[in-house]
Parts: sequence; C-alpha cells; structure tokens
Amino acid sequence: MHRFFPILIFLAACAETPPAPEDALLPPEPAPVDLAFCQGEDFSDTVGQPVSNIQANLPARSRVLGPDGIATQDYRIDRLNVYVNGDGIIQRLTCG
Repeated sequence: MHRFFPILIFLAACAETPPAPEDALLPPEPAPVDLAFCQGEDFSDTVGQPVSNIQANLPARSRVLGPDGIATQDYRIDRLNVYVNGDGIIQRLTCG
C-alpha cells in the first residue's frame, strides 16, 4: 500500500486546477481621497480638465506637479497636490 503513495501524489499534482475568477485578477480599487483636509473638495470634479482653468482659484498651500517635476518629500496634510500630465491636464488630486 505504501508503494502507491508516490504515484498518487504525482497524479494529484497533475490534476487540472479550476481557473481563477475574473475579479480575482483585477487590482483592488484605491481608497477614495478625502480632499477636505487640504481644501480640495471643490476641485474633485476637475480631473481631466486643464489645470489653467483652476490655477488662479487653488488654495494658498497647493502645488502643481508635472510628470518631470521635482517635489519635496515632506508630508503636509493641509497642502493640495495637483498632478498634471505633459499637456497640463489634471490626472489626480491628493493631500500631502
């Protein structure tokens, strides 16, 4: 009986596994950003628009960061970060 265990283990390893569900392959949704800390809730609907439309109305502690821009690594919860692409279109907003 013991001599059949290696064969059974080998056969079990060759068994076909069921495919993973479609939703298991997708990355998790990012948590929503609470822009109330940095006075950015009024600008949450501007993603996809040119930054020039809102630049004059941004809070005093805000910065616009381009794709090749340099930014300090200090974290300030009251600062609004506006990330834009090379064309000046707003990609995302964060506090920090």
